[in-house]
Amino acid sequence: MTDRTLVTEFAPLAMVANGFTGNWELSNVTDYRAIETVTYPKLNYWASEHKLDLSGYTQNDLTVGFRRSFEQEGGSKNLAWNANSGNPLQPYDTAVSEQVIISSVPLTDEQLVLTLLTAPGFIPYNLGSTVDTGNFNRTHIIHGHLSFYDVQLDQIVDPTTDGASWLSLEQEYYYSSLEPTAADCLYCYRVFGLPTGAAIDGYGADSVIFGPKRVILDAFVVEEPTLEYMMRLKRSYELANQV
Repeated sequence: MTDRTLVTEFAPLAMVANGFTGNWELSNVTDYRAIETVTYPKLNYWASEHKLDLSGYTQNDLTVGFRRSFEQEGGSKNLAWNANSGNPLQPYDTAVSEQVIISSVPLTDEQLVLTLLTAPGFIPYNLGSTVDTGNFNRTHIIHGHLSFYDVQLDQIVDPTTDGASWLSLEQEYYYSSLEPTAADCLYCYRVFGLPTGAAIDGYGADSVIFGPKRVILDAFVVEEPTLEYMMRLKRSYELANQV
């Protein structure tokens, strides 16, 4: 058995609302992209994604296992908003959700958006047969962390005027399986769900900033008995092809 440390890095997110349309736009050059949906056409969902290459291990018939995973953050979280006496800041006007996933199988854009409602690997809500929630189970998700942030309205001096504040963590859920894998890569995602952006003479969120993040996997590489490894390899291919 050989110890390894696997690291994946995510860039910071800095968004501004377009003053004419209310659509969210990147205010700095990063690898985040908008996930466009019919339900939320104002570009409320943004994702950064890349891969951790494990092919060097699988080519040598080695299994990658995990002891623990944890996250580090390199910056603050804050949000600015527009408000007036007729349209004061309300609960959920500034709510931001963040999902971090390292998976042994890829996720589609629709599935990425739905992870902000139900974390993958759990029994999903009944959203109808036309919604693709995926066919995930806990073994897919090596690392999973879902967080919800909001501005503390009771700490705002005047919710009827423009302002800015730190975002506070309201709820969070870790659901990492740390399941050993024979997959040749891991798919890494950081997904944000943003509130509706403020347009001209409108009210609501105006800018959002989240610092960079890294996920560290305390891993090990081991050569399993042939039968056990072949069964795990078979399972990895089955999982990758059922999504």
